[in-house]
Amino acid sequence: MAATAGFRLRVEPLKAGHLSQIASTVDACSSIDNSALQSLLVQSWFSRLEQFLPDPLNARLTRVLALIESSSEVADQIESLLLMRSSNRRNSCWQLDVLSLATPRHFSRQQGLRLLIQQALNDDIARCRSWLVRCDPTDRPQLDLLRELGFQPLRQGRIWNPPLMASPSSANATNGGERTNSGELPQGLCWSPINRENARQLLSLEQSSISPQHRQILDRQWGDLLDLSGGGSTVLTFEREGDPQVIAGLIRRPWGIDSPRLELLRGPAWDERIGAGLPAALLQLLNQQIPPSLLVSDDDQQLKDVLASQGWREGSLEMMLGRSIWRRVQQRNLGGLRPLESMLGRLQPQQPQLPTPSLAPRR
Repeated sequence: MAATAGFRLRVEPLKAGHLSQIASTVDACSSIDNSALQSLLVQSWFSRLEQFLPDPLNARLTRVLALIESSSEVADQIESLLLMRSSNRRNSCWQLDVLSLATPRHFSRQQGLRLLIQQALNDDIARCRSWLVRCDPTDRPQLDLLRELGFQPLRQGRIWNPPLMASPSSANATNGGERTNSGELPQGLCWSPINRENARQLLSLEQSSISPQHRQILDRQWGDLLDLSGGGSTVLTFEREGDPQVIAGLIRRPWGIDSPRLELLRGPAWDERIGAGLPAALLQLLNQQIPPSLLVSDDDQQLKDVLASQGWREGSLEMMLGRSIWRRVQQRNLGGLRPLESMLGRLQPQQPQLPTPSLAPRR
């Protein structure tokens, strides 16, 4: 809690009474769907219920914290919401996402953000050792604050937005003045939903595209990818001797409560079959009621070229930062091992010690 000149900042879990306050806030929150907030409220209640169950449900949990500025003279103002989502079934890693609703009246943005994140790191329900947070890399104050709180940059991606539907090339790609049918797939290629058969290969593909530190923080297993199915998540496979091989993936990334977003995954080496099969998947995404945006590694020039050729529009940058508390592993006492002195037995240095031979030439 922070206080200054009769005003104070406090953080508390999202409550039903907060929804009406958010709905009446200034235009900054007009794009926030009230039904989405109600859904988050129910999920937050479920997360609190899970801690009282004798056996954990082994399900992904969601927490929502509200940053409130209050005083005895004016009504409370909800300035920000902090979404906390577990990124795996074991709840060992949580994702943080800050939603700014109003401009602070008597506090700086950094003060509010610091209080929110510190409260999340000490949350009694999360109780995890690894955290992920996204940040605009050009937002230097927020980036400096996250670094101060122990977060380290992991990767930087570029957001790509769907093409304008008024554009004549939104459904078909133009290459050298000739239009190509984006719905056709070359022989042997197939886009398939995530299932038990391809989830393991997809996990290997994801782990090969991120750093070892990112893998340790994410702590993902193949079963966690099954929870990301639906919403446009799919994998590109190539049939080889009757065995489908995963060469790329579109994975749903639940950030914020805005329009959906998918991340394009591929291995370290570029495969020309990805460029041939991607347009068909992009066309399917445009047929959704709310076409999702895409997140691509900012240094992946090949994927960026394919998206640009399909009319997708380059957006802002997004940096992923992580924080992990490494726990010291206690050395186990292995039975049956004896100290070195006991194994040497009576082998002791000679008494008295012999003099060291001289290396001088003999006369």
